[in-house]
Amino acid sequence: MEVVGSILLSIVQSILFYGKELGISIILFLILANGILYYIVYKKNKIYNKKGFFLLIPIVLLGSTYFIFANRVFYTMNLFVLALLHILMYAIVTNNSAHIVNIATDTALDLEDAITITTENTKKVVGKKEIIEKERLKKVAISVFFVFVVVGIILILLASADSIFASLFSDVSVFFRNINMATIWNFILRVVIIVAFYLFFLNYTLKIQKEYKKEEKEAKNVKNEYEFTIKLLLIALNVIYLVFCFIQIKSLFAKINTQEAFNYANYARTGFFQLMFVSIINFAIILISNRYDKKLIKILNLLLVIFTIVIAISSMYRMYMYEMEYGLTYLRMFVYIILVTEIICFIPIVISLFYKKVHFIKACFIIVLCVYCGINYMNLERIIIKKNMDRQISSVPVDYEYIASIASEDSFNILEEELHKENRTTKEKLEIVDILLRLANNAKSLSLQEWNISKAKIKNVDIENLQKEREALEKI
Repeated sequence: MEVVGSILLSIVQSILFYGKELGISIILFLILANGILYYIVYKKNKIYNKKGFFLLIPIVLLGSTYFIFANRVFYTMNLFVLALLHILMYAIVTNNSAHIVNIATDTALDLEDAITITTENTKKVVGKKEIIEKERLKKVAISVFFVFVVVGIILILLASADSIFASLFSDVSVFFRNINMATIWNFILRVVIIVAFYLFFLNYTLKIQKEYKKEEKEAKNVKNEYEFTIKLLLIALNVIYLVFCFIQIKSLFAKINTQEAFNYANYARTGFFQLMFVSIINFAIILISNRYDKKLIKILNLLLVIFTIVIAISSMYRMYMYEMEYGLTYLRMFVYIILVTEIICFIPIVISLFYKKVHFIKACFIIVLCVYCGINYMNLERIIIKKNMDRQISSVPVDYEYIASIASEDSFNILEEELHKENRTTKEKLEIVDILLRLANNAKSLSLQEWNISKAKIKNVDIENLQKEREALEKI
């Protein structure tokens, strides 16, 4: 059943995806792939933990974005996330979650099982008696090649000696000249992708069924001699963070003028990367020091979390100042999202300091996954465009060039609304109508596989009316 399912899926993926834009095809493929995988693990009695199937919720949500939205911010990233979620889901379902790395690497690098089972099934279908011996096949191949070379040489010589004889092969030469090599290579590539996908999917179904041996590791008692080192490290880091946070509060929240000393862009970005660095240190320290059930260490860890939250808030404040001056972009939006996510992640971390049963790594994974699914449905593009256009103009005007670079069919309606607002200048309206015309002119007929809600809506736009509006604005 693994072989049949893999063949079916490899052919379907080629029909859905090859040479096509991603659309409703993703969710159709996910339904079929998970149906096949579920059937295999169910029939083989490999379902040990049904809780893993809860990951189907984010999988369906992320897969659905390809036919709901048109922007490409998460276009590639979501493919990797979907692949990782599938590996994790079936690793949990088959009780191999501890060996998720092994499943992923073995699927990609160790194709021996897939090749072996394919060969065995081929032998069963073909039959041992009908398999051509290697030596005999080799002799036939050599003979055909030898005859082809000799006949080819003779034909060339005869054609050069007699023009009438040569004319017999004129149609053949025209045929070869008209062969489109791009089409041939395209066909070869498509076949290679089908075969590769078949092998990878078959290998994956075999790996998730494989019983990985759980290596029992003896629990090592933490030596008391390292306790002093951990305490010293925590005290030193907390002192550093205390000084750093004091500077942040004094410079930002006390409204001390830092604009002259720092460039806005560098200031915001420095804060962001500082936070990333501090967060990594804190996570590592908490992981290590959590093994020590000492009151002082717990207090020091708690202080570490508090300092990180202060740094996160100061970083968001700096980013806010930068945004007010220069507007909102995807990068700046992601800064806000990452900082808020990190602050939320510290909630289970703090709880785990006092309640050992709380697995904060699992909790953080769920939080990050929920946030990631959430931002996929927030339509960040619309938020960014709306925020920039509603921004009170500072010394820096609205960057319509950036808006044009990110605008997709998702934002068509909001741009139409902005075009007809009275507070827009003629120059601004020209910028907006140019974006609308570009989106409308780039709209194309969608195949079933490429169908997308946002792209389908734009097909009914009256391009002639937009063009007339542009001409009218030029005359003003």
